[in-house]
Amino acid sequence: MNRRIITALATVSVASSMLFAQGVNENQLAYQNVNTKNSAKNIILLIGDGMSTAQIATADAYLGSLDGKIYDQLSFEAFDHQGLTTTYSGSQLITDSAAAGTAIATGSKTYNGAISVDMNKNKLKSILAYAEDAGKATGIVTTTRVTHATPAVFISNNVDRDAENEIALDESDSGVDYLAGGGYRYFVGKNNKEGLKSKRTDDLDVVEMMAQDGYTTFISEDETSDFLNYNPKKGDKVLGLFGYSHLDYAIDDANQPTLAQMTEKGIDLLSMDDDGFFMMIEAGRIDHASHANDAVTAIDDTLAFNDAVQVAIDYYNTDPENTLIIVTGDHETGGLTLGFAGTYYDSAFATLSGQTISYESYSYNQFADYKASHTVNNCSLSDLESDVENYFGLTDLNDNERASLEAALKRSVAGEVIVGNTTQDYLLYGGYEPFVMEITHILNNRAGIGWTSYSHTAVPVATFAQGPGSEQINGVFDNTDLFNFMVNVLN
Repeated sequence: MNRRIITALATVSVASSMLFAQGVNENQLAYQNVNTKNSAKNIILLIGDGMSTAQIATADAYLGSLDGKIYDQLSFEAFDHQGLTTTYSGSQLITDSAAAGTAIATGSKTYNGAISVDMNKNKLKSILAYAEDAGKATGIVTTTRVTHATPAVFISNNVDRDAENEIALDESDSGVDYLAGGGYRYFVGKNNKEGLKSKRTDDLDVVEMMAQDGYTTFISEDETSDFLNYNPKKGDKVLGLFGYSHLDYAIDDANQPTLAQMTEKGIDLLSMDDDGFFMMIEAGRIDHASHANDAVTAIDDTLAFNDAVQVAIDYYNTDPENTLIIVTGDHETGGLTLGFAGTYYDSAFATLSGQTISYESYSYNQFADYKASHTVNNCSLSDLESDVENYFGLTDLNDNERASLEAALKRSVAGEVIVGNTTQDYLLYGGYEPFVMEITHILNNRAGIGWTSYSHTAVPVATFAQGPGSEQINGVFDNTDLFNFMVNVLN
């Protein structure tokens, strides 16, 4: 394992206390001194990007509806210790994923867009790096690009989250033992022998560099089967990048490993290390679906996240005295709520089961084909009613629904509001495809689901923990405390 310069873990409590003390109140400061008599050999941190209590409760209600019940529960909701976590950044009440991830990974507040640098752009050391110092194996798994904000903060430092070419280089030199997700476009060279598309701005082939450094590599969807059939050996290092950009949504059932499969393979590998391991697993696309107010797609990715948590639980059950599991979100996205003015006290979550495709897949495929072959003068809702029924389960459209879909269709075909030229356009469609957004709005409303935003909100997230040191997860605390809790458990 590639080691960083050894730094005594004892120093991190002092450093994190100094960083955390900036801009917080006395009640929050008390949490930095929470200690535990328990230590853990293994830490598995699972982050649902954009996932707060509303996303969890919506998945619960949907699961219940499938069995004719009002409510069900995800696996991690039964964990022994739970709390609420504030998410504000060092620059704004509403955080982005980079600042929120930095807080969790390093214990420091920072500005939106920062990748593990502080408010003055000084580099910060992450919990993953401290785990490496302790001799532990480390891993990162995500359904986004591995250079995206949340995975990046654990294994890179950069003043700008969008500098993904630079972040890829940082990750290649980070010493991480297992890196799996999407985004091969920042790792393959411009003229790579596989003929894959690249977005690198130089001629470096980062995949080849990592292969020469001893990594077993699985690049693109075409190598999914090889990855799933791979049997890790002690001391192996693995790079798996299964999409040009982010991995596809769970609802779209692509030829890519699931989050649970990547998690299981990672635990199989990392758990061979005699010193234990640290692993961060991110369900990154709950956030993306919530940005688009696509409730069904967000639910499906939340359920896929729950499957990954179950993999962690299954491992925990083999070694409960040495393994800590923490499940949390980095922020809430979309202002999701279970309730809509038009349905009063009623809900109809069973109606959501009729959707079989994400807004994204339908927008980029079936609807894109229709747009390309029609104009404002010859487009008609009647052409697409079978799509609305077959892909989204919407039948018996009323007059108001038909009128809103007709208007949105014409605006989509005209290409008027994809960017959102006015405030009113943005409020209606959020910069997404108007026709597809109108479909999801109707489905949300029928089910009794409401949204207030196409962006993040400042709503606290829920945190759950099981295992040694999990008693620290209790009450209301800040996201920076998660770093302190993990450091305490590393002891």
